[in-house]
Amino acid sequence: MSVSSRTNGFLFADLRDYTRYVESHGDRAAAALLESYRSLVRAAVAEHGGAEIKTEGDSFYVVFPSASSAVQCGLAILASASESTAADGGPIPVGIGVHAGETVETAEGYVGSAVNVAARVCGEARAGELLVTDTVRALTRTFLSVGFVDRRSRRLKGIAEPIVLYRVESLQEGVAVGARRTGGRFPRTGIGRTVRVGALLLGLLVGGAAAGYLLLAVQPPDGGTSPGGAASLSPSPSEPALDAFPNAAEADLIARIPAEIRDECRRNEQAPSTGALASVHCELALTAEADTVWYESFGSLQQLSNTLTDLILAQGVPRGDCAPDVFRAQGNWQVGSTHSGRLVCYQAGGSSWIWWSYDAARTLARAVRGGDTPEDWQGLYEWWTQVRLFLR
Repeated sequence: MSVSSRTNGFLFADLRDYTRYVESHGDRAAAALLESYRSLVRAAVAEHGGAEIKTEGDSFYVVFPSASSAVQCGLAILASASESTAADGGPIPVGIGVHAGETVETAEGYVGSAVNVAARVCGEARAGELLVTDTVRALTRTFLSVGFVDRRSRRLKGIAEPIVLYRVESLQEGVAVGARRTGGRFPRTGIGRTVRVGALLLGLLVGGAAAGYLLLAVQPPDGGTSPGGAASLSPSPSEPALDAFPNAAEADLIARIPAEIRDECRRNEQAPSTGALASVHCELALTAEADTVWYESFGSLQQLSNTLTDLILAQGVPRGDCAPDVFRAQGNWQVGSTHSGRLVCYQAGGSSWIWWSYDAARTLARAVRGGDTPEDWQGLYEWWTQVRLFLR
């Protein structure tokens, strides 16, 4: 089996001289500082589409879909920290390091040299400083409105070769982020969506009801479950008209969807799952490795679980782990301490499907790609490994 890897941006952030601060100002002041620091970091991470992989004490480890979004987040953290005041009257002292590269994903998070380098770069950053590697500079210098100040080559602990570091400074007065936000868009590979849309439509015509969860085309019998197994709540003529989009539940759900696809989301009025408080579908870019993704929020984990159980029974999906070369399985997934839930993958009606839950957030997502070749499934799976990280 081939090992799947992806280039991401990795950000590490630490408070500087925190131990000395505790000794100088006492436990209460230190606890207040730590709370303020964590709050401003998490706000910036959420704003720039990052996923918090691990937090220990005053140290943050965050992954982003691109180097530019990691840099933008780092600048936003420093801007907020400079405007906040610690007990000694100065700004919150934060040092940040960013690197980008390929890693291998495990159940505990990402493993690879890129993560190690990012952590070491953070260790070199002074209070109020964002340091990046030459790799990050090369990836972002023509994209972001920032300047790079050479901090010269350094030998970092545990890293064989010297690393050239740069201090990042925003070129926009009063603004701590780059000029545009599309730098976080997920990498695209493989065939274009136009071809796959044709395959999806062909699957509808040829496969008929076997297409299962092509929800926009299926009419479930007698108000029960659809042919793929998910329960339907198609409105009856006696039900009142839905309010304007988005309503409160939909707005809350959309605010948690990855920023790169949020603007493409609309209300799913065809076949929301039983018990869903909000259900939206998002049509993806032509070059995406998935055609459509649905997100649904539930009032209870049991209602969400029932939807997945119905799907598994209807499709007869065996226990196992979905993988680049395993397209039919159902089990669990987890990334560090950030997200975890259930995972189901299968192919039906000439299309590839992947369903996954965020159990702590009581949220269910599913995505389809037209086509059932190994390349179609691998493309969808690799798309999922990125998108799943960035639910807020």
